[in-house]
Amino acid sequence: MSEERYPRARLDLYEDTILLTRYEQGERQTSYPVSADDLASAFAEVPVSSGFLPTNCLCWDRGNGEERLTVYVPGRRWPVQVVVADGAEAGLHIPLPPLLFQGAGRQYRVFALKERPRETPFDLYHFPGPNVHPNGAICQGTAAFPACTAGTIEAALSLFLEGSLFNGDLAHDKCRSHPDDVRALWVELDGKKRFPRRELVPSRTTVDFLV
Repeated sequence: MSEERYPRARLDLYEDTILLTRYEQGERQTSYPVSADDLASAFAEVPVSSGFLPTNCLCWDRGNGEERLTVYVPGRRWPVQVVVADGAEAGLHIPLPPLLFQGAGRQYRVFALKERPRETPFDLYHFPGPNVHPNGAICQGTAAFPACTAGTIEAALSLFLEGSLFNGDLAHDKCRSHPDDVRALWVELDGKKRFPRRELVPSRTTVDFLV
């Protein structure tokens, strides 16, 4: 029979105090109150490392057992697949503005930017494309996004932009000139070199989600 195992310590959080219980030789225990500052100092000694971070990573943290990364994506041209207004599928090569791309677990969000953020606060704009909710959450459809890590977030970005089939879902209010359907703007931008910043629509989302 395997030896019975006992916890070394336990924390009990009450409304007005924190109680630490230490266990010795199974049933022997000692309990006493501790301060939040003492706990913070103790856990500060636990080593945490992000490892190598991807290029243009703005911030990294871990919570609820998941990594969360936020990266800056410079403006450039992207090959995209889109269902156009008549229902046909088309391959386009369009410029997009700088983007803010964030992953946590298997959930990803994306926003547009006018320039690389240097300090907070900074302005966020709606991603000028379909299949993204107003809060930046990507409607993944059937795409199998990987769990977000420093080694997978770039693959997730490529899967979103180059591996997705963009349709008419959530295509409204994403640009100035075609508020009813941003896909019309994509067709106009096919083959162009630069995304017109005047098309960006401000987002009500703040940068609080970054920290």
